Amino acid sequence: MELKRLFLALSLSLLTGLTYAKTTVDKVATTTESSRLVPTKRESFPKLAPELDFARSTVLVSMILTQFEYDKKPLTVAMGEKVYDNYFKMLDPQKMYFIAEDIEYFSSAKPVMSKMIREGNLRFAFDVYKLYRERVADRLDYVLSLLDKPFDFSVDEEFNVDRKKAEWVKSNDEANDLWRKRVKNDFLRLKLNKTDDKKIREILRKRYINNHNQVVRMNSEDVAEMFLNAYADSTDPHTNYYSPTSAKNFDVQLSLSVEGIGAVLQKRDEYGQIREVVAGGPAARSGELQPGDRIVAVGQGDNGPMEDVIDWRLDDIVKKIRGKRGSVVRIEVIPADSGLDGKHKTIRIVREKVTMEDQAARSKVIETNVDNIKRKVGIITVPSFYEDFEGRSNGSKNYKSVTRDVKKILDTFNQEGVEAVVLDLRENGGGSLNEAANLSGLFLGNNQNIVQIRSAEGSISGVRSRGVEQVWKKPVVVIINRISASASEIFAAAIQDYARGIVVGGDTWGKGTVQTFRPLADFLRFPDEDDDKLGALKWTIQKFFRVNGSSTQVKGVSPDIEFPSVFVNEELGESSYDNAMPWTEIPAAKYQPFTTKLKATITQLSKKHQARVEQSASWQLFKDETEYRLKEAKRKSFSLNLAKREAEFVATDRIYKEFEQRRKELGEDDASKLEMDDGLAMGEGNLKKELEDAKKRRESIDTVAKEAANIASDLVTLSKK
Repeated sequence: MELKRLFLALSLSLLTGLTYAKTTVDKVATTTESSRLVPTKRESFPKLAPELDFARSTVLVSMILTQFEYDKKPLTVAMGEKVYDNYFKMLDPQKMYFIAEDIEYFSSAKPVMSKMIREGNLRFAFDVYKLYRERVADRLDYVLSLLDKPFDFSVDEEFNVDRKKAEWVKSNDEANDLWRKRVKNDFLRLKLNKTDDKKIREILRKRYINNHNQVVRMNSEDVAEMFLNAYADSTDPHTNYYSPTSAKNFDVQLSLSVEGIGAVLQKRDEYGQIREVVAGGPAARSGELQPGDRIVAVGQGDNGPMEDVIDWRLDDIVKKIRGKRGSVVRIEVIPADSGLDGKHKTIRIVREKVTMEDQAARSKVIETNVDNIKRKVGIITVPSFYEDFEGRSNGSKNYKSVTRDVKKILDTFNQEGVEAVVLDLRENGGGSLNEAANLSGLFLGNNQNIVQIRSAEGSISGVRSRGVEQVWKKPVVVIINRISASASEIFAAAIQDYARGIVVGGDTWGKGTVQTFRPLADFLRFPDEDDDKLGALKWTIQKFFRVNGSSTQVKGVSPDIEFPSVFVNEELGESSYDNAMPWTEIPAAKYQPFTTKLKATITQLSKKHQARVEQSASWQLFKDETEYRLKEAKRKSFSLNLAKREAEFVATDRIYKEFEQRRKELGEDDASKLEMDDGLAMGEGNLKKELEDAKKRRESIDTVAKEAANIASDLVTLSKK
């Protein structure tokens, strides 16, 4: 009860405000066109206010981060000022909404920010967000007025798409001018693709209204979550606060399972739209729900009233559709193959526990032909290190985990006579530490030191592979890139340090820290059933080190054989964070490499790889496309002059067509081909084509994977000498 009294006292601080300087909010009449999608009116904005639970969450978060985080950072005045700056940065990273006057207006809160956090006072966070909504509405009013007028594309001016390091604009006029340039740029991107002006105006109108509505419909829980993440991120780039809704989604992401109907939703104008139907799930088995269907209403059980969900936030629609397994949900949709005025249909579905197999490990066997020697090489794509913690804790025999799935694949490979394996960890951002260790065990054996862990107090312990056998004893090649992080780095480093295989690709992210995820209610002395409203926190508790003693922090894992990379490393990765922990090292653990000859083997493999790719037209195409992509990724400024952009477009189109012709001549699939910018944002394109392209990418074996398989084949040959 003592702790609850503390929070009750804190509730009084929510009523106290700060005195801010004066600021100006523009109010311009919104331009409307004939469309069902309309901006949320200012008088209809959700009411935002700090709640007692937010105060409790804030105090608990500050207590955990100052006492239990690995790199403890006291909540000093300087830290509070950092949180202040970070909150504005999170809300408006490109500095397109706020003006300098707004930042100054709230400046009286900056020196007392640390005090407010300690007290659980979120008044500042809500005041700022309310002004942010007004600024977003101001910009939309201006943008919609622009879309009613013709643009002058003869002016020689440019738009900078990266304003993260820019100063805040000094006035609303300057902000409007930024938006004028942004709209012109968006307009040009569509115009260059032969879209007629009337259609362009409608596309952009919907886009800007959707963006506006997403911001202004944020509720109080969302605002509290954003501010607490501004604080969490100020202490460590991998520390995050999760509202109750976000905490549930995090669990789904890590376990790859959810109780629902088995459908992926997206926002399309004012509708929640079915993007994908999960194979094997209840929605798929019903045969009635299809990609592209627009959701109109949702009803609970067989007799519950149908609730209109048009123009709802997507996460609110999802909450209505998810539910306990065995329960019934009824979904009223406009079928994808009918217009918006088409006949509605209602679908009855019984909810089940659904596993998202498309995000699980998958495999394919290909035949390589290196030096006239044909070999079967298995390629396993591992999107994440997932694990159903709840299923494992409850003793479920069939709980989902990446180690279990990969073991089944390896068992099949062994039966089919596959001679080598390629593990593709590109874009794998990590996951369960336990799974990183156990997946390593499938290649290294049971009870092997996989990674060393150092606590905040300095104690060092080892994480070993447990309950697994060395299922795969043949050659291994691992593919990594800049987006491979955390658990991926642990696995790749273990394969390297044990000299168990070859790592190819590019430098990894450089995340060398371990986080834990706990509901905030766990820290209450006398929790009650309502305390799940406090949310959860993921915070850094340990730093991990390779068995050779080196940290992967900042430096990441470097490949044994480097491939061309499309990523701008200085803009991506741990080294790009201002508050990333530095690289350090500790004494090596006890471990026994599988061979002492790997260095010589890598030299031989590198020579064979280099000789092969120099003669490979497919590799040269990949290299040329990668270099072009990298050059384009570094480009930050674009002309708003139509003649100049048309000339650039023609030149780019010629380059893309040359790439496409080379691809056709080589018989390469087009799953990873370069696509011209069509000017469309996510959710604006052809859904059927998007899904077909995504399926192609999942099923294709690209040039990188093929060359990794060739290296694996070389490794088989060398291992037999």
